[in-house]
Amino acid sequence: MSVNFNSSATRAARSSRAGARQDQRGFSMVAMLLSLVIGAILVGVVYSQFGDSTRKARIENAQSEIATMIAGSQKLYGNTNQYGAVTTAIAVRSGVVPARLRVGTTTTAQNIYNGAITFTPATLTTTNDSMVLGYAAVRREDCQDLVLGSDSLTRRISVGATDVKPADAPVNIATLATACDAAASSAINFTFGRGQ
Repeated sequence: MSVNFNSSATRAARSSRAGARQDQRGFSMVAMLLSLVIGAILVGVVYSQFGDSTRKARIENAQSEIATMIAGSQKLYGNTNQYGAVTTAIAVRSGVVPARLRVGTTTTAQNIYNGAITFTPATLTTTNDSMVLGYAAVRREDCQDLVLGSDSLTRRISVGATDVKPADAPVNIATLATACDAAASSAINFTFGRGQ
């Protein structure tokens, strides 16, 4: 009988150790899966924050480009009432468009979205009292922020064919949201000049 008892005790001990190892394996598997889930969440958060900071930097750069070109145009052409004589080629050659935006040695320029930058005379109150800075290929997700960030520099703004800021009026937020959402990218026309 004692042999059977020892044999039973040995089997029970072995069974207990085997169960403990299985519990450890199960726990290790759960810990590993939990680590993978936490890692995936962290990667997602970092990726999202990187995307947000990249977008913010892109918008800030675009707003800076627009402000520089508007200020340069007003100083060079507005103070002498010469908006009517300005073309894109003249704006590029005169340095109103920053050199880094000029396309090679041509008289054309591209913005940070690889869209065309254009200059054309405009009339809001009196003949050629304004100029339109065309800024093409603006991404849908940047459109509203770019318009709102440049609002104080302009007299009128249109997104595509839609006036989102009528002449010398505030931006219509509902119209802006609809116009910016209408396409994957849009051309924004910033009208500025005398009378601001």
